Amino acid sequence: MSKYFIQIPGMLKPEELTAIDTLLPAIQFVDGKTTASMAAREVKNNLQAKENDKALYTIQEIVDQALQTSPLFTIAALPKRVYPPLVSRYKEGNYYGWHVDSPVMGDPAMRTDLAMTIFLSDPSTYEGGELVLQTASGTIMFKPQKGDAVLYPCQYLHCVNEVKSGERMAVVTWIQSNVASPEQRQILFDLNQVHALLHQRDMHAPETNLLLQTHSNLLRMWAEI
Repeated sequence: MSKYFIQIPGMLKPEELTAIDTLLPAIQFVDGKTTASMAAREVKNNLQAKENDKALYTIQEIVDQALQTSPLFTIAALPKRVYPPLVSRYKEGNYYGWHVDSPVMGDPAMRTDLAMTIFLSDPSTYEGGELVLQTASGTIMFKPQKGDAVLYPCQYLHCVNEVKSGERMAVVTWIQSNVASPEQRQILFDLNQVHALLHQRDMHAPETNLLLQTHSNLLRMWAEI
């Protein structure tokens, strides 16, 4: 895991992926530019599931349930609101150029603190299509296994490389966190990971309880409820 960027293995379980695979052929796809903001629209070249699609609703329910039952997602995102997941499709020649996601989405409006991409295609079945994020120290590239997710703060420039062959399917969503600051979320995430290790060694040790207390007090200080 790179700082602020968290890869979640198996975000979707095999049975959930199988259910989604049976639904994808029924989805109507439209030009992805229809849901992009003005600046992003100019560099977006993909397809996206049509809104109000019955199969899309079912996929959204599957994804929402997966998010609600993922401890790693909950710890890392501290979610307050989740935008209805979208399904994107990249065929040969499709791409999404460098862009920043809209800071506010939806009706009622929500702040987009984090974005998440859940990969629905086996990486061996398509060439290109990597999710690329621009950081101060250079670019970070993701092309994980089918069912894995990448969670990252929305303030970073990012793109999807052109698909050279095959097809890339993915679910994309955005999250408003109970803790807006990525730095504060990272501190809470790190403390949670250390507490888990101490808890395994001795759940009643003074240092275990002290770390839990510190984590709780910081969350209480920073949370926007």
